[in-house]
Amino acid sequence: NDLVGVPRTRSRVSPSSARLPDARSTTMPSGLPGLVVTVDDPTAESSYGGLGGHATYRVLTKHPDLGETTVRHRYSEFRSLRKSLLEACPGVLLPLIPEKKILANSSMLLHDADFLARRAAELAEFLSQVTSHQLCMASAELSNFLRWPQPLVLLVQEHAAAQELPPLERADGVDGADPLASSEGDLVAERDDLEAARIVLQRLASRQKDSATDTLLFGKLCQELSSHGHVAGLRAPLRSAADGTGAVAAALQAQAEANAVSELLLRLGRFARLAGSALEQVALRRKLAERASSTAKRLPGVFPQEGG
Repeated sequence: NDLVGVPRTRSRVSPSSARLPDARSTTMPSGLPGLVVTVDDPTAESSYGGLGGHATYRVLTKHPDLGETTVRHRYSEFRSLRKSLLEACPGVLLPLIPEKKILANSSMLLHDADFLARRAAELAEFLSQVTSHQLCMASAELSNFLRWPQPLVLLVQEHAAAQELPPLERADGVDGADPLASSEGDLVAERDDLEAARIVLQRLASRQKDSATDTLLFGKLCQELSSHGHVAGLRAPLRSAADGTGAVAAALQAQAEANAVSELLLRLGRFARLAGSALEQVALRRKLAERASSTAKRLPGVFPQEGG
């Protein structure tokens, strides 16, 4: 929350330098046909003197028949929404919120357009998945967060009520069993492997970009060296090297920025977060089971033990 009595300045981060990997990532369709939720317009808000501050994001809901609703939220409010949805929608695998970035000088992030654009895309993806689940989209926590008008709330609830939840089945086909109960080890391994693969691929792409930059620099140096009078014997090979570096650098840059690489990076991150959400549910359900067991032991007359 803002400090009472401390004036704040607001500065809009220019989107001109913020290039998202996928322009669709800030505008996401929801589970209700025609309903679209957008997260954009990151705006830095800081105290006079530059001490402290935070960024807010515009969250826009559009429906072809019910118009638009706009609200601004800061990152911490998205985290609070997720926490409240965990309580309101038990058992739902909620997508993880991107981690909070901590720097010695946090004001640097407030003016980092690329970082804020990526954060807006991640928050938009979070809301897209939340509004695609019939339990979450019909919750009061979500409609209050998005400031939906009552006609839209009723329409969403009607749509959610018409959807069928899949039956809860374990891999062995036992109805009513917890499908996550015996898969914790596999989930941990999957999450760690997915995150490791994402990091390695990101590092490879970064190296290719660095190689492209170095190749261009080398070509420029060769071109400059070939113009010096005291390197006549090297002039021909220097010029030949300079002519060839342009095509090599372009190929390296294109490979590093290939759509397939960007898409794979996004998918690896999404599946790693999904595994993290499943592990979160394993921990929550374990706590619930322990609590139920403890209650049953204290009240044996109310909860008869098996075989009794």
